[in-house]
Amino acid sequence: MKASIALGVVGLACLLGACGPNAWSLEGFKSPDHGGIKRAAYEMECPESQLTTTDLGDSSMGVSGCGKKAVYKWAYGAGWVNNSAVVESTSAEIKKR
Repeated sequence: MKASIALGVVGLACLLGACGPNAWSLEGFKSPDHGGIKRAAYEMECPESQLTTTDLGDSSMGVSGCGKKAVYKWAYGAGWVNNSAVVESTSAEIKKR
């Protein structure tokens, strides 16, 4: 009984961020353990090194690169999921870069 309570406390501490970057943070999105940046690279057909990420708040990340952009949202139990269509950036947005 005491062991299960101790494990529960450790688990809660990890969920609250005491065990490294939160999966739903910008650092978590880029972490290979949580797969956000890898998923974005695959779906956008763009190498990770060419992707730019922006923390949009509320567990959402904006990702742009290779003339495309998308929004990813952290979904508990599923990880990072595309919350928008992958769209081509306008030529004006591309010129700003």
